[in-house]
Amino acid sequence: MPIRIDPDNLLIGVWNYSEYSDNSMVFTRDDQFIENHCYKFNSDGTLTERANSGFCGTPPVTYADYSGTWTILNDTLIRINVGYWGGTTKYKLDIEHIDNKSLTASFVYEEN
Repeated sequence: MPIRIDPDNLLIGVWNYSEYSDNSMVFTRDDQFIENHCYKFNSDGTLTERANSGFCGTPPVTYADYSGTWTILNDTLIRINVGYWGGTTKYKLDIEHIDNKSLTASFVYEEN
């Protein structure tokens, strides 16, 4: 299935973690999740985040899918409100780069 890219919002779609570079996470666009940190941003403001299923990050890491929401704050910031193994968390993603194939972003955490 070809990737459907929304020309009005390149964020919409599935993003799989690729690498960590200069204090930022780099994600690549795909059609489905891999066993790693991933996001699926939906056009209705909902999302699915694939993240650690527990507090331990020592391999082997197991992943789970968590539902949440996202909202655009400005040209580079989006707010995420999503579940995780310990409850719910809120944070911002600072979008440093986005195109049809890659997304570079860094976390900006908020107090819950």
